[in-house]
Amino acid sequence: MVKLQVREQIWLVVSAFLLLCLAAPTSLLGQVDTGGVTGTVTDSTGAVVPGAQITLTNTATHIVETSKSTSTGSYSFNGVRPGTYTLKGEAPGFKVFETTGLDVHIQDTVTLDISLSAGSVSQHVEVTAAAPLLQAQSGEVGQTISGEAVNDLPLQTRDWASLSQLSAGVTTAPSGQPSGDSGSSTSAYFVANGANIWQNDFRLNGINDNIEMYGGSSVLSNATITPPPDALAEFKLQTANYSAEFGHSTGAVVNATTKSGTNGFHGDIWEYVRNDAFNANPFFNKVNHVARPEYRQNIFGGTVGGPIIRDKTFFFFSYQGQRFVLPSPVTSTVPTANMVNSGFTNLQDLITGNSGTGTDIENRIFPHGTVLDPATTRAVTANVIDPVTGLTPSATGYVRDPFYTGNIAGMTNFVGQTANLNIIPAGRLDPNAVKLLGVYPAQTVPNLLNNNYFYDPKQYRNIDTYDIRIDEHINASNYLSGTFDRTTFAWSVPANLPGLAVGETGGRNDSFPAYAFAVSYTHILRPLSPTRCT
Repeated sequence: MVKLQVREQIWLVVSAFLLLCLAAPTSLLGQVDTGGVTGTVTDSTGAVVPGAQITLTNTATHIVETSKSTSTGSYSFNGVRPGTYTLKGEAPGFKVFETTGLDVHIQDTVTLDISLSAGSVSQHVEVTAAAPLLQAQSGEVGQTISGEAVNDLPLQTRDWASLSQLSAGVTTAPSGQPSGDSGSSTSAYFVANGANIWQNDFRLNGINDNIEMYGGSSVLSNATITPPPDALAEFKLQTANYSAEFGHSTGAVVNATTKSGTNGFHGDIWEYVRNDAFNANPFFNKVNHVARPEYRQNIFGGTVGGPIIRDKTFFFFSYQGQRFVLPSPVTSTVPTANMVNSGFTNLQDLITGNSGTGTDIENRIFPHGTVLDPATTRAVTANVIDPVTGLTPSATGYVRDPFYTGNIAGMTNFVGQTANLNIIPAGRLDPNAVKLLGVYPAQTVPNLLNNNYFYDPKQYRNIDTYDIRIDEHINASNYLSGTFDRTTFAWSVPANLPGLAVGETGGRNDSFPAYAFAVSYTHILRPLSPTRCT
């Protein structure tokens, strides 16, 4: 009775997935996230053996698929989930051929020819070790990254897509472009065969996993959802000659698939920690006498998978949470204390904070940083005395006089006159502008005109990722599976300056929610003609 209730619940779930698949036209546009096995059955003389019974068994779920060799001796299994299989071939008058440890990968069709030896069907020929199987069904260039490699290799922020850089023709993003580090948990940015970083095509469980806008965002790469490594069965990076079903972009194709449940219950939990207690003080904090900033990285989660009905219905669920508190140090330029205390009427720091001099067409020498009064702008003529200064210009043009508290008539050298320069009459300033300039914070580095304010705010990133998969082996001719993936990404970006100085309070808060679902139904009309709706 309990089994019946469980079965009814599962059928409600898978039926809902199937209805979504049939109702949405775009659901038929997915790319295949499975592999296949093909080959030819021959006898010891090399003659083909038609009508041989071929059995393919998943060693983890015990799900069995069958086929028969054709009149030309060929056989084929399509739509095979990535995993490890046992292949058996048998025919009357021949020993049973059996090979174990057959690995099927995503987007790979393995070619395995079967050679039958004459003998009784009760006799077995077992193959437990063989040379690497040939991928002879396509000319694509790429590399499959297995789940073992994903788990065994070190991953910054557990970003499995960064392993794409293990393949030939793939490198990190060029200088000046995003690199996927700085605490981001999203897919690393990389270049494949020189294509733009935004031209990489990400696929998850056979469906589009791209941010559909050029350039993505400042945080994410062009992958929208990135399951944790523990939820990933494997992924394949294809860099050239991939099939026509992948026409989204000109770069690489990253085709990933999540794990399925098996006949045994399996799971894991994790917690990864990075903390400022383990860090040295950053260089700019130290030189500005600022304490070591708070730094937190907590990545935690777990997975669980197993049978709902043994040998028939399976589930897999994963969750990963990421909590980041990251320093965001920045050096800016703010008004000096002299400027603020004078209500921006005393700008003499512009002179003391600069060096060098300049000369106008009346051959007057001014220290750099001298503010010239726009109200004194006038035209002068070469070799004609300027009635204001009593000086003779060397060329025809325009001149301005500096803000100066004394008489400028006849003066040709203003170097050393800093005490009399750059005093702006208060009546020449808009009081509203003075109030707006007053929202700038006080300088933290004295005696500097530029880069005189150091600010080290915190930025927060919270990421939650959920993935669930249900696989149903209805019978020998019908298979149904559904996946649902959900990611929420919240990021608080602090402003370069505190308060209202840059027109915002406390920076901005960004949110990137995303979800994806896929339904796959496979019905085998006849052994060699499978149809697949994804």
